[in-house]
Amino acid sequence: MNESPATPQGRLARRIVARLIVTVLMGIGFGYFFGATVARDAARGRALTLKEYIADFESHKKALVKSEVPMWGALLTMVILLIAFFALYELLVWVVDKALRALDRRRHAGDVIGS
Repeated sequence: MNESPATPQGRLARRIVARLIVTVLMGIGFGYFFGATVARDAARGRALTLKEYIADFESHKKALVKSEVPMWGALLTMVILLIAFFALYELLVWVVDKALRALDRRRHAGDVIGS
């Protein structure tokens, strides 16, 4: 990022860095969430006995067979969730880009003053 923040190359580089930062942080967050969920499920599975499973078999079966959401509802829900996810992603990229721009301005202002 040797380019000035006022040049198109500087803005593009800053936006790419902002997208990378947001993507990595979101990946860490989602990875932690899913990893914790899988670990919790595995712990429940290790603690589950055959007797407990058989005693609650009918409720497990009903939960698996029952589908209260029609396909169009599931599709609409997923479209809305994806729009919200990408809107949040773009908002976070915008915030990080503004922060990087402020830091870049301070760096360049320090170069001018120190010269």
